[in-house]
Amino acid sequence: MPANLPEPVVRERLVPVYLSPDSALLTALFECDSMGRVIMRQMEELKGERMITGLSFKDGKLDYKAKTKPDTVYIPGKDSIIYVPREVTVEVNRLTWWQETWIRIGKMSLSILVFGLGLKGIQKLLKRKSI
Repeated sequence: MPANLPEPVVRERLVPVYLSPDSALLTALFECDSMGRVIMRQMEELKGERMITGLSFKDGKLDYKAKTKPDTVYIPGKDSIIYVPREVTVEVNRLTWWQETWIRIGKMSLSILVFGLGLKGIQKLLKRKSI
């Protein structure tokens, strides 16, 4: 086993943590007066700090709008790479005698072909010069 392994690598990074969307709750209590008009007796609103709300009441209609922006917080984190020595067995792929025989036959055939083409080329050159 090798004794000269690289030192462990520690990488610091910021990990994004997504905060859940915020919510709002509105409770309103309405009453009718003696003239038949609706009167808002009491209103209570509970909301988170990132919640933007809008409330309107007109002609007996209550409109409530709530908006929130999703938020992301980045928390520092660390990644580490630690090198651990492992014993590895190496298998060498050896050719069989049959494969080696065909390789040798191929090499001899190629050599004979190149030698034959070379001789034919030389013969053609000699015929041209003699004519």
